[in-house]
Amino acid sequence: MTILMSADWFYPCHIGGPSNTIYWQARALTRAGHSVFVVATAQGQQSSTPPDRWLTMDCGQVIYTRNPHFYLPFRHIWYGWRTMQKADIVHLNSLFYPSSLVLAVLSLLLGKPVIWSPHGELSPPALDYSPRIKRLVLRLIWGLRKKILFHATCPAEVGYIRQQFGPLAMVSEVRNMMDIPIPVSRKARPYMLFMGRIHPIKAIDKLIDALGQSTLFRNSDYELIIAGPESDPVYAQQLREQIRRLGLHRKIVFSGLVTGPIKDQFYADALVTILPSKSESFGNVVLESLVQGTPVIASTGTPWEVLEAEQAGSWVAGNPDALQQAVEYYLTLSTEHYQQYRTKAIALARQRFDINANVDQWQFVYQAMAA
Repeated sequence: MTILMSADWFYPCHIGGPSNTIYWQARALTRAGHSVFVVATAQGQQSSTPPDRWLTMDCGQVIYTRNPHFYLPFRHIWYGWRTMQKADIVHLNSLFYPSSLVLAVLSLLLGKPVIWSPHGELSPPALDYSPRIKRLVLRLIWGLRKKILFHATCPAEVGYIRQQFGPLAMVSEVRNMMDIPIPVSRKARPYMLFMGRIHPIKAIDKLIDALGQSTLFRNSDYELIIAGPESDPVYAQQLREQIRRLGLHRKIVFSGLVTGPIKDQFYADALVTILPSKSESFGNVVLESLVQGTPVIASTGTPWEVLEAEQAGSWVAGNPDALQQAVEYYLTLSTEHYQQYRTKAIALARQRFDINANVDQWQFVYQAMAA
């Protein structure tokens, strides 16, 4: 089967979880014998990455398009149009990136089956940003909804899709998965970790409030490392002012964007990874942390209740009191009990979220849609 995947951000760019999720999916499908073509933008890529040229990679054929502006993706649309003509299926990622709607219309005109992944863009907190533009785009997609299969990563996202496109909208639920690496050698260090882009939807301010009101954290040797790109500089500055106001400038540090082996080591060495987000359709950082054996505190705005069931972490309300209680729980765990969490974290990641062991889920969706 020939599969066209469209992405705004794509590996090795690490801005946003979908850039890696799409890569892992494309690589697993390529290994399974499918012909995968990925049309991405050159946004976030290193200067050494050649634009507007098809590259043979372990995830198939990839082209990084250089556009006049990120939101004027003319070349992205052009290469998508040319490639879709030989595709059996077209898989779009992001509802609101401008090229997605154009490629959806062109695909349907050619009679190509379309799968569309919102990647969390339809959650109420996400829709609060640029709401007027998003409402317009959603009205346009409404006219195409009967011919599209939407992809959701969790039951909550199924609900969001049907709220926007009606109860009869076609939705296939396939959770995000990854190519599970071998855990790195851990060097335990006294810190907790937030990993992800610095944006209001991540609710990092709630976590800072939680730590500010925790005497146990203040008096401990532990600090919080905030690792990730500042996708919202205004919010990042507000966080720095909040940290100074609470007197936590020596307890909370910003590391900036970390990638590759350094990122894996950050996860492995941490006591716990914390994801306090208002909303996540999945939350790749949770899985990336579990793979390295580090338990996770995730808010109930994320679909990670399995952390509690499998004793691989905690699933708590995203308010400061609940986050404080969860943090203090891990700060006071016995070494033996904590090690049990680490063992179960790795087991959960390997048993349920290995893309290579579960690529048949995607093959079934594609084959059913193509038929």
